[in-house]
Amino acid sequence: MGLLDDYGIDTTEIEAPSYDIEDGMYEMVVGDVYIKQGSKNFPDRSWVIFEYLVGEEGKKASELFELPVDPGFLTDKEHTRLGYYVARLLSLGVARENVNDIDKDDLVGLTGTLVLYTSTGKGANAGKTFQNIKNVKVSEASSEASQPAQKNKARQTAASNPFAKKE
Repeated sequence: MGLLDDYGIDTTEIEAPSYDIEDGMYEMVVGDVYIKQGSKNFPDRSWVIFEYLVGEEGKKASELFELPVDPGFLTDKEHTRLGYYVARLLSLGVARENVNDIDKDDLVGLTGTLVLYTSTGKGANAGKTFQNIKNVKVSEASSEASQPAQKNKARQTAASNPFAKKE
């Protein structure tokens, strides 16, 4: 007897989804941006997470930027990590002078392209395979929407986004 027999469900013809996306350049939409507080393995860490809807199928690819433990006393490594976060915002069309004022609503719905590439980890992650994101570029129209004064435009663009939170 199968686990789903009581429900009358036959999974013979059901295909399991594949969340693997081949390496290459894709069109994307910024689907969500949020802060994650802790994880099972790292309960004291926090990350800014960018979720992109990639390709025609809208598969999800995520990018994480670890936040400093104590923003008042940045280590060299934390300073570098924040630099990558700033670089990502700049690649999403945010003007340097607006980086501290950008919020989720300014970013969700931006469109453009990105490149996915697979690499093998080093050090503590040796032998593990990761798919990374690089060369994120927004389209010209999306770049205008990423400025804080254009929040309403970004919200309208995000309306069809499955990650968009309902207000």
